[in-house]
Amino acid sequence: MRPMTRRPSRENDTRPDFTPAGQAPEWRASDRQWLAAMAIFFGCALFLAWPWLSGAVTLPWDGKAHFQAQAAFLARSIHAGESPFWAPYVFSGHPQIADPQSLIFNPGFLLLALLTPAPSFAMVDGVAFGSLVFGALAIFGFARDRRWHPAAALVAALAFAFGGAAGWRIQHVGQVLSLAYFPWAFWMLDRALRLSSVRFGALAGLFAGLMVLGPDQVAFLGVICLAGFTLAHLVAGPSRLASLRASLRPLAAGALAGGAVIALPILMVLSFADGSNRAQISLAEAAIGSLHPTNLLTFVVANLFGTIGPGPDFWGAPSVHWPYIVNSNVARNMANAYTGLLPLAGILVWFACPAAYRSRMVALPILFGLMIAYALGRYTPVFPVAYHLLPGVDLFRRPADALFLVGAVGAFMAGFGLDRVLKGGMGRWPGGAAALWLGAALLALAGGFAMALWLGKLGQAAPELLATTGWLALAAGVLVVARRHARVRPVLVAALMALAVTADLRWNLRPNDSTGLDPALYNELRADSDNETLAWLKTHVVRDGQRRDRVELAGLGFGWPNAGLVHGLENVLGYNPLRIAAYSAATGAQDHVANPDQRRFSPLMPGYQSPLADLLGLRWIVTGVPIERIDPSLAQAPPSPVARTKDGFIYENASALPRVMVVPEARPLDQDRLIRTGEWPSTDFQKVVYVEPVAETLPRNGPGGTARLTRYGHTMIDVAVEAPGGGMLVLNDVWHPWWVAEIDNVPARILRANGIFRAVILPAGAKRVTFRFEPLRGLIRSVLAKRGLAGAP
Repeated sequence: MRPMTRRPSRENDTRPDFTPAGQAPEWRASDRQWLAAMAIFFGCALFLAWPWLSGAVTLPWDGKAHFQAQAAFLARSIHAGESPFWAPYVFSGHPQIADPQSLIFNPGFLLLALLTPAPSFAMVDGVAFGSLVFGALAIFGFARDRRWHPAAALVAALAFAFGGAAGWRIQHVGQVLSLAYFPWAFWMLDRALRLSSVRFGALAGLFAGLMVLGPDQVAFLGVICLAGFTLAHLVAGPSRLASLRASLRPLAAGALAGGAVIALPILMVLSFADGSNRAQISLAEAAIGSLHPTNLLTFVVANLFGTIGPGPDFWGAPSVHWPYIVNSNVARNMANAYTGLLPLAGILVWFACPAAYRSRMVALPILFGLMIAYALGRYTPVFPVAYHLLPGVDLFRRPADALFLVGAVGAFMAGFGLDRVLKGGMGRWPGGAAALWLGAALLALAGGFAMALWLGKLGQAAPELLATTGWLALAAGVLVVARRHARVRPVLVAALMALAVTADLRWNLRPNDSTGLDPALYNELRADSDNETLAWLKTHVVRDGQRRDRVELAGLGFGWPNAGLVHGLENVLGYNPLRIAAYSAATGAQDHVANPDQRRFSPLMPGYQSPLADLLGLRWIVTGVPIERIDPSLAQAPPSPVARTKDGFIYENASALPRVMVVPEARPLDQDRLIRTGEWPSTDFQKVVYVEPVAETLPRNGPGGTARLTRYGHTMIDVAVEAPGGGMLVLNDVWHPWWVAEIDNVPARILRANGIFRAVILPAGAKRVTFRFEPLRGLIRSVLAKRGLAGAP
């Protein structure tokens, strides 16, 4: 009887697609060489990120105005013993836990918030860059599994972390954080499918779940790419049925792990989005975010159109220099695809290599092409078809965001292609790839020259075209040297190629108006800011038992709308593309109010001298221009500012109402109609409150009473009341279904009142009312109510 032999486990088998037994082993780098390559990568990454880490520049625009403020609020809340789940400092109250850009669920920013109560600009920028470096490490792991040359992995990692949309749009921190997990999910998925491993399947699901926690369009497209790779694995194998059977367990493990990570946060986001200002984006609105086809030239000529330099000098599409109007909201940095000329060489090599189409890695060139077509939006049929057929596409407004995935998928392709080049020695390049690379580069140079000549911009474009020619010659020379010495001096070759890519990216993606500005421009967002406007407000804002002053910061500049999150000022506006729909409709709140013309009013709030402004407790209005230029209704008799600073004008609304009131009478009124029409039956709000129609008996002609705030936290508010004959307690905070109330420890229903506020019916003799923000309970109640089920908790 033959002795039983144990079948070798494939769990740790990292051979590329299982090299057949007996085949001559190919050249493989040692562990020491891999460690050396990673050390070189860390050195190059530190050099590329140093302008931001040193504080010389800082991530501007969204990186400061939105994400710096979000990070500051998260840290400030945790160290103050407050919950970060609700923010009273923007839009008169905002459900942070359901906001995909609040950073609450990001491990890097959560760790930063735990470490310091006031994260600096450099710290926040460091987390953004550190996330990309973390993502790049997965490329090294994938490369080692695939037995790439370390130099190929090094170039691919640098291209992923510092090239393409990751480099040009680093200030869009939320999307960068989503992108950082994609290489890890892809590597683990590759292992899971190749080894039929439940363990790696679960890890793939974990990283995919962390990617989706955003959840933004980058995460959405990342999931599509992972699904596409899985499909390629299933159809590219020798037996599709066998591949499917072997994949079921790892895919099920991934689904369970990913589902466990994202289930609750995503349900909250979807619930919030359903009642927000952005429940769906129309195809016409999304098409405005399409990448213009001419911008594909930036794959070769980084600064062809003037992405780096003064804004008025940008002459690409869309711009005032273009010969026809291009209806687009794609900023100049969003339209740039440059990821380096050495990575581009690797991408084109892999396109030309027959091996790319003989395995499941055929998914990479297909996905690369599809993501480019998706980014082009209305200029190809891919995006319109996806919009109509693929659930979820209609949630996002800018198809050009697909350039993030173009860069990520392209980084893997670059690694595959450069590995082929380096292992080819002095032989011919695979599939005539050298001619393809040089031909594509020369074609792009010729196209850029022709466009510049056509639009009269040759004087501006010529230096960039010449510089690109120099970078192209450098890349070609480096590849020639690297091919000769790749096997005998792999670390030296890795260092040479890394230096070439680092120099390329450091110059062609250097800090610019879109990615790195003087930190002094955002002084108002520093926790220790010495700004005189902030100092004035902090000394004049009153917060006592009844009065909690709100402020409005309008037309002061890009960094101001979310400054309340940093300094604890309760702002009626803010900066966020996602807002409570009823509040936006009632107040006219837009995504942003950096410029005076971005302050819109509404039927319910036609100006600053309106009943809604009083109900909001809007006491202090700070404007960058005289107030009558924002609110034309004040032009006949403009009020005088109570103070003036270098930032603007400060006005007082002396008729602002208290935060809490006991009102003797309540009358039913359609709240949505009130917002639409702005027609108040009466504006004596201390005598009558208008609430949503309910079956309960509403107070009428009662004696009234008094109310006093005894505690006002982010997610818990206590109010002491004296109402011997009952009445209505009105809390002039934004109504949201996830808030619950108790009167003397007895649950009470919160009614929507006066359009957007909260009110509860007080029984006679009530003493204490507690409001608590309970998102989980509120979510369950909202889901049950939407399905028409009784017994919602």
